[in-house]
Amino acid sequence: MAASRPLRVVFMGSDELSCPFLAALADSPDMHVVAVITQPDRGKGRHLRVQPGPVKQLAQSHDIPVMTPIRVNSPIVMETLAGLGIDVIVVMAYGQFLGDLLLSLPPYGCINLHVSLLPRWRGATPIHHALLAGDTTTGVTAMMMDRGMDTGDILGQIKCAIEPNDTTGTIATRLAFQGAGLMIDVLRKLADGTCPRCPQDHSLATYAPKIHSAEESLDWTKSAVENERKIRAFSPRPGAATYIPGPPGKPGMRLKVMSAVVEDLPKTIGFALPGTLLEMDSQKGPLIAGGAGRALRLTMVRPEGGKLMSGGAFANGYRARTPIGIRFENLPAAPTAQKRPSPQGAMPETSGPSR
Repeated sequence: MAASRPLRVVFMGSDELSCPFLAALADSPDMHVVAVITQPDRGKGRHLRVQPGPVKQLAQSHDIPVMTPIRVNSPIVMETLAGLGIDVIVVMAYGQFLGDLLLSLPPYGCINLHVSLLPRWRGATPIHHALLAGDTTTGVTAMMMDRGMDTGDILGQIKCAIEPNDTTGTIATRLAFQGAGLMIDVLRKLADGTCPRCPQDHSLATYAPKIHSAEESLDWTKSAVENERKIRAFSPRPGAATYIPGPPGKPGMRLKVMSAVVEDLPKTIGFALPGTLLEMDSQKGPLIAGGAGRALRLTMVRPEGGKLMSGGAFANGYRARTPIGIRFENLPAAPTAQKRPSPQGAMPETSGPSR
């Protein structure tokens, strides 16, 4: 590094995925993390006890000062950072947009680590969408942040193969540790003036919007290959699921599907309607017909109100209530909340300015 002192870094991150990046900065002799900014503490667990997030806990273990602003672009945050003499801000899975004043504050800029090979999969859930699309390669991009969403100049990239059994969880773990090394390398090059900047080709951009729990339903009219990708993409969160209807007059059962494999239809079956339960094998698990003439073997599931179990264990324990020939369905739509009528003569509520 050209500088005779360590680079003064502010790290912004909130997710578990952020932790290997912060750990690498804290352990690097030529980096000095002067502050960590993360999301405010939130209630967790059944009793919603307020607990610090993983990034805050890690920062405290390294005796790094922590800020948890509700709005990162607030004047108090700007004043605090301006007084720290920082060189660069590093952002990894933080969860808030940085405004123009904050982006222009550090001399070396604001660097974002994004878990895709930009410009492919800009947005909140790049790993999920890479799996859903059947991509065979992903990676990490170090990017100079600008006003757009993941549109800044590329400072460096690493590639990573997507293996057939990979899930969002396994890929995220691998990319976090590989990306931490990329981050340190880019910061050192920024400091000594040797870091290249490559503008993105915006015509090649694809987008990865946030995934909502309402999207977790498996659609049996789609191919078994597409549903198997969805199961891996939604693991560990939010999880893919299907619905097993109950007998007339009785409730059905929601079934989380944690892992599955694609198989050909049994030779004795020439055609089956999508979603039809074809087998309840006590060793291999249930086999369900999908679209496009193939089937999906459920190898790890979690029944509603039950525990995680193998597909074989599910076949043994739920055989009586899940007969061969029953058709698995999409999850029922969640009921919409009904607004309570206003008292007679009362004025309707209106939205005021945010504070």
